Amino acid sequence: MGESSSQRGPVVESIRETAEALRVHRKRPCLLYISRQVAHSDVVAVRAALEGERLTALDVIVSSPGGDVEAAYLVARELRRRVQTLTVYIPFRTKSAATLIALAADELVLGSLGELGPLDAQYEEKQAHDFPLSTSRLLLDTALRELEERAVACYDTAIHRILTQSKLRPFEACTKAAEFVGTLYGPLLSQVDPARLAESARGLALGRAYASRVLRRYRPALTDEDRRVLLERLVTTYPAHSFIVDREEATELGLPVRMPDKQEEALLDRLGLQLIEFGLEEDLIALVRGGDSTSTVAASGSRRARGQTPPKANRARAGRTT
Repeated sequence: MGESSSQRGPVVESIRETAEALRVHRKRPCLLYISRQVAHSDVVAVRAALEGERLTALDVIVSSPGGDVEAAYLVARELRRRVQTLTVYIPFRTKSAATLIALAADELVLGSLGELGPLDAQYEEKQAHDFPLSTSRLLLDTALRELEERAVACYDTAIHRILTQSKLRPFEACTKAAEFVGTLYGPLLSQVDPARLAESARGLALGRAYASRVLRRYRPALTDEDRRVLLERLVTTYPAHSFIVDREEATELGLPVRMPDKQEEALLDRLGLQLIEFGLEEDLIALVRGGDSTSTVAASGSRRARGQTPPKANRARAGRTT
């Protein structure tokens, strides 16, 4: 059972207070974007929080395990249409589709607990007697590449053994080796569903396409080759969807990472612990910009403003969720 809104009130207020401290330190508005699942409703929430304003600079605290990649693209676009200079703070986990939002930033500031994640799309695979299993769309491609490498290695080994242990000519040895490899690996390859393979490829291409547009529009200094390499690494090269892209890894990727100053580091560490306590049962999308003793917070919808979050539909769709 989850905690009631009254029980969760103190942690919500502590998060807002920390965001207000960051706003005071930076002397610019600060948007809290804490989403248990990035969805299209978040675009409306962000728009409501910003109240139609155009801002010279904005700090955004992002925390989310991921969600719909299309919605993430729309959130990133909404922010960049309204903000000239965007700084994204990562105090805790900003994974999967939420990483796409971070790619739109002019600068990224990761705390000691902060992490981004790969952009390989996920899909929900139905299980016979259990809940759906979230599976990476890289799985089929990885399996095929592994089979290909093993089949080629097996073919080379078979040719070498046949030539050294028999009097067959090279052409005959190759024929025998091919027959052996086909017998061994043919049944495995026959289990691959071409439609499912194509669906996985399209799902990966969708995330890559949106990320490419975000980088091209909002990080124009990147060359085409730098953008291609960055996308390749984020979409296909990490061994697991949960792989931790921390401050050091993000810097090596070429993302615009800035080290936090001493006060930012302390605030990000505090936020990281607060977000662990906050959990993944509610959203908190609110603008903190000061102006009175408590700070003015524009939240998305009356229930969110009262600390109660309306139900968010599960928008996971095949090929569109990361």
